[in-house]
Amino acid sequence: MIGPFGVEVTSGFFLLTAWLNYLDRSCLVPLTMLACGLHELGHIAAIQSLGGDVKQIRLTAVGAELVLSRPLGYWQEGLAALAGPGTNLVLAVLCCGLEDWLTFAGTNLVLALFNLLPVGRLDGGRALHCVLALLAGPDLALRLSGWLDHLCIAVLLALSLPPAAGGGNITLLFVTFWLLISSIQQKFRTYGKIRGCQRTGKRVQWLSRLSR
Repeated sequence: MIGPFGVEVTSGFFLLTAWLNYLDRSCLVPLTMLACGLHELGHIAAIQSLGGDVKQIRLTAVGAELVLSRPLGYWQEGLAALAGPGTNLVLAVLCCGLEDWLTFAGTNLVLALFNLLPVGRLDGGRALHCVLALLAGPDLALRLSGWLDHLCIAVLLALSLPPAAGGGNITLLFVTFWLLISSIQQKFRTYGKIRGCQRTGKRVQWLSRLSR
């Protein structure tokens, strides 16, 4: 059973939703919100099935934040991190054969692939950090994750600049700067020396990002 837990919706979430809805010309915002909601339900179901307890979910301008009453172990958190993108991949496969649901299938696929990027605050980055922590120890995992963050962001920046400079699509550039800002914020918002998978008594947060 999923719940019960508190839900907090910030003003930033409302502002972002209103702005995206204003720019939306293809009715993608409702489908994206639905895909993101199912993504979060995948996280919550996995967390609770692995013995965790979701205390609160906060909807912010940069995504959904799940607050746990107690931290999970490395392998449990890694599996729970992959449950969100996994849910979207299953939905993409199920809907790709239905003509009226092709857009929803594509939305889930994009959301899953984006969240699987090995960048710290995304699900792929959290799962990778957990694997590295189990194999190499938390200290080395923290350093390796930081270097991978920088490398992935640099590659995305190199890919996004040419089309943006040529007057093309700037979506990738926007996403890259968003990831860069999130990476910087993460360095100032830590609950100890080890991110995400830390085994302390402090609050653990899950941050799954909306794909735009």
